[in-house]
Amino acid sequence: AQDKAKGMCCWESAAMQGHATTRHTLGIFEFDGGNYDRAVRHLLISAKMGLKESLNEIKELFVNGHIAKAQFAEGLKGYQDAVEEMKSSDREVAATLGLNKNKY
Repeated sequence: AQDKAKGMCCWESAAMQGHATTRHTLGIFEFDGGNYDRAVRHLLISAKMGLKESLNEIKELFVNGHIAKAQFAEGLKGYQDAVEEMKSSDREVAATLGLNKNKY
């Protein structure tokens, strides 16, 4: 139990430092643990950081009636804004050259 608590503390620390995938994973853990409000908050934050997997989870929660339309819209808009912010001509060139294989 102590190791699990310490592990969650490490995950939370990484999420607070801006690691989107960790934030997404915390959202999944919270949802599985029945902490739905915390789960949605984690997923919304990671979607707003541009993580498509979080947007997909938010969409699934909306389709299954777990969250309101406004929450889905917030996640979608945040994701779209993040993707737009990350656009650059250098990234587009890298994509055409196949250099954007980053799995973060």
